[in-house]
Amino acid sequence: MAAADFFSPSQLKKALFLDRDGVVIDYIPYLSKPEQVRLPLGAGAALKQWQDAGYLLIVITNQSGVGYGYFSLADVAAVHQRLVEEYEQYGVKFAEIMVCPHHPQAACGCRKPSPRMLLSAAQKHRIALDQSYFLGDALSDLDCALNAGSHPLLVLTGLGQETREKLDRFPVKIPCFEQLGHTVVLLPESEATQDIYD
Repeated sequence: MAAADFFSPSQLKKALFLDRDGVVIDYIPYLSKPEQVRLPLGAGAALKQWQDAGYLLIVITNQSGVGYGYFSLADVAAVHQRLVEEYEQYGVKFAEIMVCPHHPQAACGCRKPSPRMLLSAAQKHRIALDQSYFLGDALSDLDCALNAGSHPLLVLTGLGQETREKLDRFPVKIPCFEQLGHTVVLLPESEATQDIYD
């Protein structure tokens, strides 16, 4: 059941949902150590602008490395602690970081492209999904956004270049951005600055 079933539109918030690897941190396959965390150029300043524009920032990530036994949930938590600390330097605060730790064959129900994590976040944080965006670099992110009734955005970092070659499978046009920082053009002109890379 969606948040809109419980709250009037005036009570609902907007969110920018974000994939983790290749989007809010540089892409490293099965990243598992805090010292591997690196922020993309301009990402901190850009997310601060989204936050200042009234969007909740929520990370939605599949971490199948846990299911495969490559690393533990404690390792994931340590990575996320570093991620949070790095973004705090820009005044950025994440409302939540939601994780599916399951093996791809586990039929868990929460793994993207399932919309379950977005729907859960929407109910918990009173989010209007149809007024929210999901920025990802993989087909599963885009499918997840559409399955939840949110607006998909593709960033061409991480797996994004490969994903762009497959966009013709979608029934809607999906905006593409070279980097996370470029997404601020979607914000009202008064909220977005032209150069966030200084």
